[in-house]
Amino acid sequence: MCGARAAPAEAVMFRCACAWLLGCLRVALLWLPQHAAAQPGMPSSSSSPSAPECYPGGHRVLRDPHRSVDFDSTEIQNTAIQDLICDHSLLAGWYRFQLRNKPAEMPTSCVEMNRCGTQAPVWLSLKDTVLPRPGEVRQLSACATWQFFHGSAKDCCLFRIPVTVRNCGDFLVYYLQPTQGCMGYCARELGSRVCPAGEVEVSGRCRAAVPSLPSRPVITPELIGHSVHLHCSFIPPPWTQVLGFQVVWARHIGSSMKAEIRQESTLKPFSVVEMDGVHFRLGETFSCSVSTFRVNSSHFRSAPRESESFYAGLKFSPDSLHIAENSKEQEVTVHSTVPIPCYSSDLGQQCGVPLVLSVHDPDSLRQEVSNVVLSSCQVKIQPKACRGGSCGWATFFITAVTDFTRDGNRPSLVAALPGPGSPRLWKTYIPTSLKVVVQDVPTSICYSLTDPHIITLDGRRYENHQTGTFVLYRSLARGFEVHSRQWDCGSRYYSTACNCGVAVQEGNDVAIFDMCNGQPQETRPQLTVKNVGDEGSRVRVLESHQGKKVTMLFPSGAFVRADVGDWGMSLSVRAPSVDYSNTRGLCGTFDRNGNNDFQGSDGGFYGPDDLHSFIEDWRISPGESLFDKTPPGTTQRLRRPFCQCHRDYIPSQHPDTGMADSDCITYNNVDYTSVFPSMDTTVEHIRSPDRVGSILEMSAFSSHPLETRQLWIQGQNNQNIEGGLELAGEFREDFLLSVNRNKRQTSFQFQPVFTTQSLSQTDFERFAYFFPEDHQQEPRKEVEPGWPTPSGLSSAKALEVCHMALVNSTVGTVCRGLLGRRLDEAVDLCMLDLQLKDDLGWEEALLPYLENECERRLLENRTHRASEESTSAGASEKVVMALRCPNFCNGNGECMEWGCQCFPSYSFHDCSLAIGQPVEITDLENSGLCDIRAFDCRNVRVFGLGFIDSADLSCHATRLKFMNKGWVPAEQQRTKATFLSSKALDCAVPSLSNTAITTEDFMMDDKPYARWEIKVTNDGSQYSQAKVLTIYDGVCQVCQASRSGLCKLKERTCNIDGMCFAAGDTNPSSPCLLCDPDKSKFSWSVNQDNEPPSFHPPQSHLRTFAGENFIFQFAASDPEGSALLFQLEEGPKGAALSPAGLLIWKVPSLLGEEEEGDGQGTTRSFRFTVSDECNAQRTFSIEVDVAPCGCHHGGTCLPDVNFPAGSGRYLCMCPLGTQGELCEEGVDGCSSAPCVVGRCVDAAGGYRCDCPAGLRGPTCGEDVNECERKPCFPGVPCFNSFGSYGCGPCPRGMMGNGSSCTGSASPPAGNVSATCASRPCFPGVQCINRRPPHVGYVCGRCPPGLHGNGRICTKSKKEASNHLPLQQTYGKSSRRSYKSKASMLHLPSLPSRLGVDHLSSFVRRPHRDGPSHRDGSSHRDPASERGGGTGRREAVTASRDGPGMLVAVLHIESNTRTGAGSRLDTRMNAGSRILISKMSDAAPPSAEPLQVPPSYQSKQKVQLNHVATTQAKPRTPPRPVLPLTAALTAVSFSLSESDFSADGDDAEPRRDTLVPLLTRTTPGKTLHLSPQGPAPVQEGFRTTATAHRLLTACAEQPCFPGVPCEPAVDGSFRCGRCPVGYTGDERTCRAVCRHACGRNMVCAAPNTCRCKPGYTGPNCQSVICDPECVNEGVCIAPDVCQCPAGFHGDDCQEALCRLPCENGGTCVGLQTCSCLYGFVGPRCETMVCRRHCNNGGQCVSPDECLCPPGWTGPSCETALCAPICLNGGMCVRPNTCQCPPGFYGAGCQNAVCSLPCKNGGVCMRNNVCSCLQGFAGRRCEKSVCEPRCVNGGRCVGPHVCDCPSGWRGKRCDKPSCLQKCLNGGECVGPNSCLCSRGWQGMLCQIPVCEQKCLHGGRCVRPNVCSCRTGYSGSLCSTRLPVARG
Repeated sequence: MCGARAAPAEAVMFRCACAWLLGCLRVALLWLPQHAAAQPGMPSSSSSPSAPECYPGGHRVLRDPHRSVDFDSTEIQNTAIQDLICDHSLLAGWYRFQLRNKPAEMPTSCVEMNRCGTQAPVWLSLKDTVLPRPGEVRQLSACATWQFFHGSAKDCCLFRIPVTVRNCGDFLVYYLQPTQGCMGYCARELGSRVCPAGEVEVSGRCRAAVPSLPSRPVITPELIGHSVHLHCSFIPPPWTQVLGFQVVWARHIGSSMKAEIRQESTLKPFSVVEMDGVHFRLGETFSCSVSTFRVNSSHFRSAPRESESFYAGLKFSPDSLHIAENSKEQEVTVHSTVPIPCYSSDLGQQCGVPLVLSVHDPDSLRQEVSNVVLSSCQVKIQPKACRGGSCGWATFFITAVTDFTRDGNRPSLVAALPGPGSPRLWKTYIPTSLKVVVQDVPTSICYSLTDPHIITLDGRRYENHQTGTFVLYRSLARGFEVHSRQWDCGSRYYSTACNCGVAVQEGNDVAIFDMCNGQPQETRPQLTVKNVGDEGSRVRVLESHQGKKVTMLFPSGAFVRADVGDWGMSLSVRAPSVDYSNTRGLCGTFDRNGNNDFQGSDGGFYGPDDLHSFIEDWRISPGESLFDKTPPGTTQRLRRPFCQCHRDYIPSQHPDTGMADSDCITYNNVDYTSVFPSMDTTVEHIRSPDRVGSILEMSAFSSHPLETRQLWIQGQNNQNIEGGLELAGEFREDFLLSVNRNKRQTSFQFQPVFTTQSLSQTDFERFAYFFPEDHQQEPRKEVEPGWPTPSGLSSAKALEVCHMALVNSTVGTVCRGLLGRRLDEAVDLCMLDLQLKDDLGWEEALLPYLENECERRLLENRTHRASEESTSAGASEKVVMALRCPNFCNGNGECMEWGCQCFPSYSFHDCSLAIGQPVEITDLENSGLCDIRAFDCRNVRVFGLGFIDSADLSCHATRLKFMNKGWVPAEQQRTKATFLSSKALDCAVPSLSNTAITTEDFMMDDKPYARWEIKVTNDGSQYSQAKVLTIYDGVCQVCQASRSGLCKLKERTCNIDGMCFAAGDTNPSSPCLLCDPDKSKFSWSVNQDNEPPSFHPPQSHLRTFAGENFIFQFAASDPEGSALLFQLEEGPKGAALSPAGLLIWKVPSLLGEEEEGDGQGTTRSFRFTVSDECNAQRTFSIEVDVAPCGCHHGGTCLPDVNFPAGSGRYLCMCPLGTQGELCEEGVDGCSSAPCVVGRCVDAAGGYRCDCPAGLRGPTCGEDVNECERKPCFPGVPCFNSFGSYGCGPCPRGMMGNGSSCTGSASPPAGNVSATCASRPCFPGVQCINRRPPHVGYVCGRCPPGLHGNGRICTKSKKEASNHLPLQQTYGKSSRRSYKSKASMLHLPSLPSRLGVDHLSSFVRRPHRDGPSHRDGSSHRDPASERGGGTGRREAVTASRDGPGMLVAVLHIESNTRTGAGSRLDTRMNAGSRILISKMSDAAPPSAEPLQVPPSYQSKQKVQLNHVATTQAKPRTPPRPVLPLTAALTAVSFSLSESDFSADGDDAEPRRDTLVPLLTRTTPGKTLHLSPQGPAPVQEGFRTTATAHRLLTACAEQPCFPGVPCEPAVDGSFRCGRCPVGYTGDERTCRAVCRHACGRNMVCAAPNTCRCKPGYTGPNCQSVICDPECVNEGVCIAPDVCQCPAGFHGDDCQEALCRLPCENGGTCVGLQTCSCLYGFVGPRCETMVCRRHCNNGGQCVSPDECLCPPGWTGPSCETALCAPICLNGGMCVRPNTCQCPPGFYGAGCQNAVCSLPCKNGGVCMRNNVCSCLQGFAGRRCEKSVCEPRCVNGGRCVGPHVCDCPSGWRGKRCDKPSCLQKCLNGGECVGPNSCLCSRGWQGMLCQIPVCEQKCLHGGRCVRPNVCSCRTGYSGSLCSTRLPVARG
């Protein structure tokens, strides 16, 4: 604005414009309509015609003519800028406008700049409203027009000013306010009538000049090319004239102001603007207003209609969030309201907008912890079709951080900025952030301190002095539980308890920190982390203060912290916000109400007086805690990662897709900030080594700046000891560590050093321990201590000690302001500890509590500190330093960010220990004696003082060798030292294999097995004094701690091969040898007392059944444990007994009549011996009952695997047709009436349906399409129906039933329909006309002596036969017999057992000049598609294809019987050809042979194809003939007299000759026989046997027997006539029977018929099959059986199974297999064992079970336990022993004492303890100290006295003074000093003057007085003179 226009008075303009702009920006932007109503003098009613402001005195008049809208202000700016109208000094009030003494009003439309006598004219806005009517008042707003700089778009309403308008009838008055800058109210002269904008006066009324839009415009975004456009569309109003539209685009400023951006006049019903990033930018709200006008006159415009506002940019859904710190996740979607273009980049075509998400605080203060976290720090909005105001979106999740900070309801902002690679329009866009308000939820910590004092989550305190295992904390909102275990921590006088272990479960994660399996002062806790599910462990373990402070962090934010001491541990449990109001246990109910903390497990409440019941309610029963058993795994919800997403986050870009993906893999939804420097040692404590890979990535727990890592720099590197002493190999491997790593012990620290790389769950269970405190029968008595304590400690002294130790400590001093009353509470607890323990060593036990509480309060107030950082930074830094560096490193190191960096000569976390301080060893475990038979001597526990857990802590072992009657040092080794406490550690003893001890060196005598000197060093240079470790064999030696170091050899022992054995010990390799010192001390003796084996009889009587393969495993045992051998002495035939005792006996299937006569079976006896390795044996007998098989109808008995072996139970496998448990019921296959039609026949294994003609299929439900065989007359249509068919009418001119038609449809070539009138018959032969519908005639018999058919009669039968035509037959097959007048072709029977198939089709021989089918294809009869046939035979006639030529295809396949019982299989190979040719005039001998298509060769070869071949006369209909049945081995025509009768159906006789044709085929051979002469042998074919030779001589007798042979000159021959009664070609003659032979007959001799081969019976109707058909098979042809369903084979003896029988099974019926022994199932696919394989065993052979791991025995019934179960325990499942009462443990090796053994005593049996040396009593509760403790000392350990206050020493015989005796005094009693001469007092601090000092003098030294002023002398007896004057 300050540079809007140039003017002469530039300075004045600048000052005015800038002042106006600044003022408007501050004030004028905000306008509330009610502001005007609050002004004085303004009316409050909306309608008041007589309002005072309408009267002359109620308003003022503005008359300046420059206010006119027509006045150009630039003139004033150029001449007198001071005359510009600036209404900023206008008084607020009612005004009226007048111009040139004429009424005027404020304009209601936009006024251009520099009008109305000012730069920014103010006009009245009528947005969505109108001027008030007369008497009304309305609150409107005025707009100021402004343009920021020249060339920019003006804004007609950049600023708004409230204006109230009243209509006084004739004029309007305005309530105006002073403007905020140089603005001026405009005026406009009035005409006769003032109408609103867009209206004109018509007849005194205001009417619309043009219509306005009927509806509001709509703004929609759209993508045009790669640019985003806004489309303002609207619906034009209906109008008769052409309308134009003025579109004004505006930008919204704030909630009530707009700035015009662009105006456009258009004729289109829309306006489009591009978002260019300058005028139209993302992040702004736009609207368009449209007014209409006449195209030919734009003077009048309608009232504008404005669209809904459209926000272009990103929107969050929801637009704001209010969440709480309860771990719940919220889904947030960020939408784009504008389409997103695709663009090109270096990575190719990219689509979408990557967004970088970040979280920051609205107050711009950098908080230490982010309040909210996101599931992703970058998302990408993918372009989608605009719908519902969204053109693309991306989602992410947000959750509140569980920060354990009291920060109230804290807001945060989530920003989404376009990332790298965004489209151009988005690069400068800064979207509005999402506001998230997080509600703070309380958190708290529960403490269980020292003995223990419990402080609940709500701050209530109570004492729990009970021992055992308790539920300390249980969450009701999730799976989180804390168990604490408490032991007796050694008070001298009272029953006190301390925490010794804690077990925590969260979800599937379990963490156990435990030291309860040891002794106080000697045990170091073991930490185990495991996950019981499939996911990896998410527990994080942090160690601080060199393992003294261990924190276990869990994903929910909860932690359990243990502060470890020599006596046990103090526990801190932090409750996250999700557990608020959802906790139970000893920690109370977390609801900020301490009065209800004593709530039981059942929900009931306990009062303060019933505290003991409350504690007992939360006690856990033995074996039920997390210490003892692992809970089952559950399915856990997938945990979503969350990131903090700071502003400085750098997004990642993937070059392959160009899409920014989130790399959020951390879990920052929980704040794990800690002030204590720590080491992450999670990996070292994982339960199973192979699960290390499944641990959560440590990056998932990001550390905070306050949380740092401790680097343990402990001086210099390891140095060699004594000039080159090297570490033992095992020790070197364990200590190859960097100096900044603190190696932690494993979970098996005190176990033998076995390999622990592949430990199973069973191995872990073996390390479980017995916690006697869980088995206490009665609760401990309440503690009632008092002051002073038994040792004389007073309350005042205790208060002084605790105040000094806690309040004056570094933590107490620095954190006093944070701790408040907690510091005083800690002092009270400290005094209680001293009162209970009566031991000043507990004075600093509560320092860790103060540290933890100080840290908690420091972190809780982080937000408050951040706001006051400038004032409290120094105090906070001092607190952090005090927590990082305890006691400020005691001045022995520097405090670094990661803790104390100690000076080279100091160590520990607070640099309090001097490494160079000498170490003192007081004793070795068991006084330095170790029996290798009773203990693990590879480690020895060392007791002493001053042990430091430093990197150089190690042991030094020197082997002592006995030489020259003395022990001399030999080799030296440095071994590993395991730190336990400052008073105890474990030293590794070098392996004996690494020493010089060999078998030759060591003979069992008075020298021990090995002797070592043990030393300890903290720094590798200064060593303690040595203690001697003696390792001996307790079997042969008795050793004591003596100066000589020698042992005594036991009397009754053996020294064999350098090893020691006690009397009665057996040889490890042979139980028959033992140690017998009476016989030999140096060799094995034979065991004379060997006991024979014991037999374990079966649990029940053994039974079997006939036919069973009986298998049973006998069991026996040997008392000495040697192997056993079974031998069968007597038993039934076929029985066998394996050496291991497995009896196998195939029971006979048929028992003798005397045995099974009564149906009860019989009994068989077995006698066998069992012997051991020492040949001691016993004989046993077993009887087995044998029962007959009770299965009926031939059923087979099979063992029932559901019962154990030897039970005699069986199942019946029934044959076909039977069922029932014992196969006693028959099965009727036809009972369900399965056949649709036809007759059902019950058959073996099912049923069989006999189908009627025309039907087929298993149930006769399939129709046979007879039309495929063309049964109708040629040209007559065929109609198939279910089970039948029908033929259409005969062709025109013919008569018949459709299947046979007579007559001709066209004039015949001959006289087909001749009648007897034409005298067609032989003269003298009767002619008979046929009756209709038949046509033609029939001739009678020839006259006697003549032969023929009545038409032709000759004297010779042969000549007559040449004139007889062979009748064609073609019809449906049937089982009926037909007699035909036609010549019949008799085919002999097939010598094959195969069935007969039907002819598939006919093949026509192609014409020589016609097309030849090269591919072998041919014309196919539809009947050829019938596969398999219907069980009926068909005679098929070949069709004629050429004149005088007929060809038929014969597919012959046979098994030719060559001898008795032998068969020759002759089949046609694929590709074989069968050639049948006939020589005729039309077909010369050189005709091509016929190719048989492969499709015919591939047909099912079951039945023989038959062809009846004739030469039919033209137009002669076919006639049915008998079915053809036999193979083509002979051809004969039997002509009876009837054959020579006349047939009027035939036309003129033809001279065709009927040629009998024989064609025999063998693989690869084809032979043609023709009466016209020898047929040429086809090239490529060979023949081995033929019916005739083509060329022969009479010498070979080629003619028929009895026919003369006449040789020819050319070497040929000629045969005479056939004999009488025969006919033929002289070479082949056949008998002629006068009458035709019947069916299945052959003319064997003249006029003699015989049955064909394979037929028998009077009429040859019975078929013969040899062998006979079985299984209800039917003989349907010679040696051809028709088998029922389910059977096949030559005689139907082979059953059909769809799937083959497996494992040697045999198919015995339809889908029925007969299985071999040991197999069952429909296909014998399942193997079964004689015994049922128990416990998951698998049957791998009929008599063998493959047992799973952990099971053994013949049927896997015996469990295996390793180690074996002792003390009468029984192995009930793998590696699980069921112990008898009084024992427990993995192998029942531990006894249970109702009162547990104390002090390491071992419970040997019920209530009998075996005490370690140094302890005595029934429970080993009494320590033995020699010499005895004096002065009130208590023996607390072997030769260890617990001295009362004031005494010390091994026997408590040395007095001790709390404060040192002064002035040479000597402590001679408890706090009693023996003063030297001249001193007295408790501490000898008072000097003694033998003579009293006089005149007030004071004795200051022995016999030395300090005199008052004015006296002198040794006794102050001399008065000094007083100076006068």
